[in-house]
Amino acid sequence: MERRIVCTLTSTLCLFTWALGSLAAVENVTQPTVNVSHPTGYYYPNALTYDEDVYICWSHFGYLMFHLGQEHWCNWKRTVRLYAYLQECLETTAENRSIAFPNELAHHVILRVHMDYFKNCSLLSEELMDPPDNILFGLIFAPICLIPFLVTLVVYKSNTSKPQT
Repeated sequence: MERRIVCTLTSTLCLFTWALGSLAAVENVTQPTVNVSHPTGYYYPNALTYDEDVYICWSHFGYLMFHLGQEHWCNWKRTVRLYAYLQECLETTAENRSIAFPNELAHHVILRVHMDYFKNCSLLSEELMDPPDNILFGLIFAPICLIPFLVTLVVYKSNTSKPQT
């Protein structure tokens, strides 16, 4: 009995420590330090150079999209390489500066790309519809019917198992 309590407490402590460590790691990666002296409000090592490099990525993407032609902006087969280039440029620039990616500036650029180039693109395929009623009822009621069976099985197994000493 004591061994079981110690094992449970140890597992709980390990899980708690892991959860706190994961939260701290996510917070360090996703929350850059605020610096009032920097024009963007965030502090990055070599921030001005990083801002300039991001601007170069953005400008080159705009140049490529201009030469692709506005009539092809919504054709994903034509824009996917350009979009992948932009993402790779942003990632490589951040990696070379030892900055976490994604970051606030890269996120802003990606949002700007979507607002400027892809806002008028709609789905050219047909809209998704609900499945027929007989399939929908089957998908809904199958799990509902399984729950009482599984509860009965667990109760039966717990009553028939021998207590361990």
